[in-house]
Amino acid sequence: MTSLVLLVPALAAAAAAGLLALRALRALPAARAEHLLAGLAFGLGLAGIAALGLAVAGRLRSTPIALLGAAALVAGGRDLVRACRALDPGAIRRAWPLVLVSALVLVAEVPTMLAPPVGGDQTKYQLVYPRLYALAGGLVPTPWSFWGHVQFLPNFVFALGFAASGEVLARLLNGTLGVAAALALATLAGRHLAPRAGAVAGALFFTLPISWSLMTHAGVDLAVVLYAALATTAFLAWVADGSGADLRRAALMAGLAGGSKLMGLLVPALLGAALLAVLARRAEPARRRVRPALAFGLLALLAASPWYVRNAAETGNPIYPFGYSVFGGRHWSSAASEYLRDYYRQYQTTWAERREGTPYAGLEVVSVPWDLTMHPDSFENGARQSMDVSPFAFAFAPAVLLVRRRRFAVLATAALGLGYAGIVAAAAWAHPRYVLPGLALVLVAGVPAARALLPRRLFAAAVALTIAGNLALTTGLLQPLWPDQVRVAAGLLAPAEFLRRHSARFAFWERANAEVPAAGLVLVLEKIPHPYYIERPFVLGSYLEQGLLDYRTLATPAALAAAAHGLGVTHVAIDVAGLEAGGDPFEASVARLWRSFLAEECDPPLVREGGYALYPLRTEMGPTALAAAGGRLHSWLGGRPTPS
Repeated sequence: MTSLVLLVPALAAAAAAGLLALRALRALPAARAEHLLAGLAFGLGLAGIAALGLAVAGRLRSTPIALLGAAALVAGGRDLVRACRALDPGAIRRAWPLVLVSALVLVAEVPTMLAPPVGGDQTKYQLVYPRLYALAGGLVPTPWSFWGHVQFLPNFVFALGFAASGEVLARLLNGTLGVAAALALATLAGRHLAPRAGAVAGALFFTLPISWSLMTHAGVDLAVVLYAALATTAFLAWVADGSGADLRRAALMAGLAGGSKLMGLLVPALLGAALLAVLARRAEPARRRVRPALAFGLLALLAASPWYVRNAAETGNPIYPFGYSVFGGRHWSSAASEYLRDYYRQYQTTWAERREGTPYAGLEVVSVPWDLTMHPDSFENGARQSMDVSPFAFAFAPAVLLVRRRRFAVLATAALGLGYAGIVAAAAWAHPRYVLPGLALVLVAGVPAARALLPRRLFAAAVALTIAGNLALTTGLLQPLWPDQVRVAAGLLAPAEFLRRHSARFAFWERANAEVPAAGLVLVLEKIPHPYYIERPFVLGSYLEQGLLDYRTLATPAALAAAAHGLGVTHVAIDVAGLEAGGDPFEASVARLWRSFLAEECDPPLVREGGYALYPLRTEMGPTALAAAGGRLHSWLGGRPTPS
């Protein structure tokens, strides 16, 4: 409950800082009622930048964070009070049924944020590295996994939460991004697309089953939705009135979308292209058209750059590990890039069988809207409900061509959304999470399209049925965790007991952590490790996600033992099922190496639990291993990695 209490001043400080900065940059919305949301969103972006700065300085601790928050409240408190007073309570009264439904969904989601995280990418990397940074009080070298460099704005906001209070505050901040994203979409629709239907757009998004999944599993996708919606809102306001404040705000929000995820860079790219198109149609001198384009580009680049600068400084590659052929990058290789592409292709092929199809190639990408709607489970190893995006956008988006009122705004929003989703689907992967920012824009553009197509009562019925369907599907996500999450939130179930019931990884690591001394170092041999529950110093030995241990050259158990000793490893943890993996020749060769390594270079296991095992690495190396080690012992990374 402490984190719930701390959430309020944390958000107040972020909003105060954001409002102060937007006012200083002369980028506030013209409508005072929109100030608070814009300030909060920009303030969370500033919080991510501040967290990165504190981490670089080795000062990611509660005291510096509290001082920064207090300074923000003192400096921007007056702006915050004015923004709160400008809110329109009547907007809630006018849309009370939709607000009530969304509020009930949020209440149901809160216990999932108060209970410990189980599974998903949050235990693989989204929360792992923020927690690692918070425990260390700064950045930690993680050359054993590229996920340590796929940490962007939301991840550093989570790091602030971890450093200030712990994992609960970090997960509550993720939930805040989701609520703000729904409000931003409602603002976009109500301000520019469909007056008096903003709440419809917000509720349609917030009740999506995929929104529940993202609200209850910390990640970065909701942040991209938030900033994409606010950037589009500001861009359309600039088109309407030509205000420099709107253009500056559009650039800043678009830049923060790019700073939230690598794919988010499409937001400033697409909005920049739209800006150039609008400027080209205006009968103005070329000089007057160049200035706003340059201003947009520079502000967007400035807002997006901190996380890419960090990667460039640490690895030599701003988009590490991607773009290796252009930028290179330490602890990575062309072979690693090729195998990563092969892995994702295999993954896509496996789950595409659920729709009796194959990964998209060429013109097959045109079937993505149908598959997203009818076969969302064909993109992910998970329940269908967790990726469901409802049929609303697919059903009504084509009707944007029938819209007459606010036609440009509706078509522009739909085009931006389709452009984002289409580029991701064609160039990367049409995973529902990846295309969600574009899909959200298409969804809100579908609201005025549905109103133009349907009589008023039929429109209301379509919205009601869609929301009811969303909620019905979402109930399938409640089992088996939600009842016990409620018990944890109510104090009736200990968090550790909750994890023992629902996480085999936690059950193993609870015992393994007790066996490894504080000065030990665990090497985790697993293709896709989820190291969130490890409480001892660790390095990851995946052959998929890193180039520090190159299994193309470490061909013998002795060579792997020498490399492990060189890192300072004392214990080895293994996913037992991975010892029999053989999905491709390289995977099979690594599995053979791991089996021999455990048999020849490790002592009998100390712990066996839930499909995992912990082995001590033999302290004495044989002659072969010593020769393989050469003079490299304890030279890797310039010493042992910082404890997790």
